Amino acid sequence: MTTAIRIQSLTVAFAGRTVLNSLSLDVDTGGPTVLVGRSGSGKTTLLRALNRLNECLPGCATSGSVKLHLGGEWLDAYAPRTSPEALRKRVGMVFQTPNPLPVSVARNLDLPLALALGLGAAERAERAELALREAHLWDEVKDRLDHPAQTLSGGQQQRLCLARALAFRPEILLLDEPTASLDYKAARGVEELLLELAGRYTVFLVSHNLNQARRLARHMFVLRGEEGGGSLVEAVDQETLADKERLLALMDELL
Repeated sequence: MTTAIRIQSLTVAFAGRTVLNSLSLDVDTGGPTVLVGRSGSGKTTLLRALNRLNECLPGCATSGSVKLHLGGEWLDAYAPRTSPEALRKRVGMVFQTPNPLPVSVARNLDLPLALALGLGAAERAERAELALREAHLWDEVKDRLDHPAQTLSGGQQQRLCLARALAFRPEILLLDEPTASLDYKAARGVEELLLELAGRYTVFLVSHNLNQARRLARHMFVLRGEEGGGSLVEAVDQETLADKERLLALMDELL
């Protein structure tokens, strides 16, 4: 197993309020790797730090090191030469609530590919179809590509957002509680898809649901604060991960 993400002494603050303090963590390739922790522990902030989305929020200050293994080389995410926009194409993110663009299903993929990559129409159409197939959505929408994306079900909308990220052909996928707003059936469908995608991508996700975390996690980490104000990430060993009672006890202790 090789390392895909290497975080060292990461500190993130907003308007002077520290959310993550001197956090270090290695994430292996593949996965899924699941991050759990108390509400407000900084899980989402950690994900957003990996592709510099925190910079889109006012008053953000980030220090420390985030390195990503992309294209066979290590990329320093916060190096002056690293473009945040280019980084986000290679490190895609899907959010807690589906956020399709207020346009058609097809345009949800076509428009970002045109604006961000400047691809021609034929290549955009090819990438869009491949991404929709990879997200297990093509057969459901191929006859309604010109329909508004908002007419899709919640689970379909979330898979459309995932397809939009996949269309950029990233190497790492970040997911922030991707099934939190879905019903049970739709959530299980997304879970099965993530397990499949982990064979081709590095999948790193935040989950608020312990049962879901147990179903998905090939690796699990617990994020919590420690005395002195630092942020601590504790790995859950495989034996504990396989034992529901031990895992519940650990969660009670750590969270």
